[in-house]
Amino acid sequence: MYLKLFIAKLFIILFVSSANAAPIISGISTNKININTDFDGAQILLFGAKAFSGDVVVSVRGPKKNYFLTKKSQFLGIWYNGVKVNLQDIYSYYSLHSTYNSSKLDQQLLSDLELGKNNINFNFKEDHVSQNDKSNFKIFFLNELEKQNLYDMGANKVDFLDETLFKVMLKFPESISRGVYSVDIYLIDDGSLISFQTIPIYVKHNGISAKIFDFAYDNSLFYALIAIFIALFTGWFVNLCFVKFFDK
Repeated sequence: MYLKLFIAKLFIILFVSSANAAPIISGISTNKININTDFDGAQILLFGAKAFSGDVVVSVRGPKKNYFLTKKSQFLGIWYNGVKVNLQDIYSYYSLHSTYNSSKLDQQLLSDLELGKNNINFNFKEDHVSQNDKSNFKIFFLNELEKQNLYDMGANKVDFLDETLFKVMLKFPESISRGVYSVDIYLIDDGSLISFQTIPIYVKHNGISAKIFDFAYDNSLFYALIAIFIALFTGWFVNLCFVKFFDK
C-alpha cells in the first residue's frame, strides 16, 4: 500500500507541470484485473492533480447488460409472476466518489452525466409499464445490486494530499463481470463542467475458468447438454455404488 502511494505521489509530481497547463490530470496503478479461481476482489489506486478550483467527481461504470425482472403478485392467497420488464443497457457496476455536496451542484448537469443513483438512466423495453411499477423496479434493482456490492450509491470521499493532489481507492468485488470498465473523472465548478478525463479498466478471465466461461458462452446448448449428462451420470454412479456396497 505504501509503495503504491509513493509511486502515485512520484507520478503526480513528475506531471505537475502538465497539470498546470491542463485543468485536471490523473492516472491509475493498473488498468487490468485478471479473474481466476482464487479471485476475491481487487483494489486499484486512482491518483491525480487539478490546476483549478472546483469539485472532483469520479464515477466507475461497468459494462452494460440487459436484465429481466419479474414482480410477484398475489391472487386469492396464491403467488404468481405478474408484471415482467426487460431493462436494457444498464450498468452492471456503478460507484461514485466526490468532494461535492449534491445540493450545491446543478441538478441538470448531474442528470446529464448520470452522477448519483437518481440520475442513472433506466431503459424499459416495455411501453405498457406504469410509472409506479417502473419506480418500484428501479428501487428493487438498485437494492439488489447494492447488496452484491456491485452498486455503491453513496458519494464516497475523494482524499486530497494537499490543495491540488488527490487519490481514490477503487474497490471491485469478486462478483464483477468481465469487460471494459470506465473510470470517469470530472472537474466541476460553479455548475459547469471544467474538465473531463476517462480511463478504461479491462477485466478478463484467466486460466481454466476463462476456458469454461468462453465455452459456455459460445456453445451454450452443448454446454447445457454436457451439464445434464454429468448430472445424470453422477446420479447413476452414486446409486450404483450405494446398491453395491450398502444394499444387503
